[in-house]
Amino acid sequence: MKLITHNVVGLGVAAMVSSLAGCSVACIIASTLLGVIAQNIIDAFSHEHRGRYTRRTRLLHSLEGVTALTLILGGLVAGSLGFDVGNTVGLLVALEASVLSHLLLDSLTPNGVYILGRRVTLARIPYDDPEVNVALQALGLLALAVAVLARL
Repeated sequence: MKLITHNVVGLGVAAMVSSLAGCSVACIIASTLLGVIAQNIIDAFSHEHRGRYTRRTRLLHSLEGVTALTLILGGLVAGSLGFDVGNTVGLLVALEASVLSHLLLDSLTPNGVYILGRRVTLARIPYDDPEVNVALQALGLLALAVAVLARL
């Protein structure tokens, strides 16, 4: 899917999961920002260009890669912000859900993603299909709305 779709869905998922996990406001903000940052890291560092084609690599388009990214990035931020155990766990769970949303969305495209070294493709939707991208962005915004309503 398009990067904007990953950003909106990643933001919504991270906000919703951290909010439902009972994280502090600081933790929700941190996990939401990290959810977007992680989406951009995945796409910036896990594509290779071959002629006029771009393809995903296993580095960060794999279950193992995004889990390592979650532990490193989330651990550094939680430690830097002095989060207690509950907020640290909430942040890590929210960030992992966010990066897994990236893999789920990319698994809907013909090139798929890597799970335990094997390529997995759930559908053959073009990454730039406008209707699918808009629908997925709406779901990301719905997840964000759930996060806000859970805090009221």
